[in-house]
Amino acid sequence: MSHQLNVLEEQLRELDQQIAQAKSAGKQALLANLQEQVQQYGITEDELLRAAGFRQAPKVRKAAPAKYYDPSSGNSWSGRGPRPKWLQGKELDDYLIDRAPKPWWPGED
Repeated sequence: MSHQLNVLEEQLRELDQQIAQAKSAGKQALLANLQEQVQQYGITEDELLRAAGFRQAPKVRKAAPAKYYDPSSGNSWSGRGPRPKWLQGKELDDYLIDRAPKPWWPGED
């Protein structure tokens, strides 16, 4: 029985080597094909990494509407980030916008 086990283990090692060689050859062929297509279509590294799921597209943050406004200077602030210099030492409630500004287009009332 021990001899038969040794033979089977040797066959298993040989099969594992064949599997590894087949995977390596397939991988090399795939990479060569991929390199050719990347050059053909002008795909950038960033596009390739995003398509493969290694990078995510940057999240675009919408500009927040103004929450505070100074009518004398025309300055406005959304309330995000550090307090601007024109609001330093002043009461925020004095510059608070009651409602969001209404969009205006020429010809509309």
